[in-house]
Amino acid sequence: MTRGKKTQIRAGPADATTYRMRLFVAGDEPNSAVARESLAKICSTYLNGNCQVEIIDVLKDFRPALQERVLVTPALVILEPGRRTVIFGNLADTGKVLAALKVVV
Repeated sequence: MTRGKKTQIRAGPADATTYRMRLFVAGDEPNSAVARESLAKICSTYLNGNCQVEIIDVLKDFRPALQERVLVTPALVILEPGRRTVIFGNLADTGKVLAALKVVV
């Protein structure tokens, strides 16, 4: 069973912080689609593309969500840097996401 699509975007200096995240979505539901688009925009605009994002569709495989204790989608699990943080919702509130990532703009 396919777990998800790994998207790795690399750009910028080699010593830049790399953000590792897992985005849990439910197919092409409206909030899931907005979350994908919002995260892509945040990665390219504020993180200089230094992100590794694994997108997991819980309709195809829900086991990773259970392992991460994610029961609601969309959900973004920030693995690195720092402590594990979870944000629920469509990620349209850029300020909230940047605060969780500890990015100062």
